[in-house]
Amino acid sequence: MTDNMVEDAETSGGNNEESGSNLTERLTDGLMESFIPSLDNLQGRLGELTQNQGILIETMQQENAKYTECQSARNLLVMLSYVRTYHSKLTKIQLDMYHIEERVGRLQKRAMKLKLQKEKEERNKAEAQERQQELERQLTAKLASDHQ
Repeated sequence: MTDNMVEDAETSGGNNEESGSNLTERLTDGLMESFIPSLDNLQGRLGELTQNQGILIETMQQENAKYTECQSARNLLVMLSYVRTYHSKLTKIQLDMYHIEERVGRLQKRAMKLKLQKEKEERNKAEAQERQQELERQLTAKLASDHQ
C-alpha cells in the first residue's frame, strides 16, 4: 500500500506543497495502518500478561500466607512440646517435694520420739541417782547409828 502512495507521489511531480502535505499524510496513514494491527496485538498481549502477572502475585501472596501459617503451626508444635516437657518436669518436682515433705515429717516424729526417750532416760537416770543417794544416806545413817 505504501508503494502505491510513493508511486502516486512520484507521478504527481511532488513540486506542489499541497501534494507534499497530502503525500506525507498518506505515507503516515500507510505507516500507521501497517503498525497499528501489530501494536493492537501487542497491547492485547501486554494486557493479558499484566493480568496473568496480577494473578501470579495474588497466588504467591496466598502461598506465602499458607507458608506463614504452616511455620506458625510448627512453632506452636515446638511450644507444645516444651509445655509437655516442662509439665512433666514440674510434676516430677512436685512428687519429689511431696516425698521430701513425708520424709521430713517422719524425721520430725522420730526426733520427737528420741527427744522424749532421752528425756525419759535422763529422768530415770536422775531418779536412779536420787535413789542411789538416798540409799547411801540411809546406809550411812544406819552405820552411824549402829556405831554409837
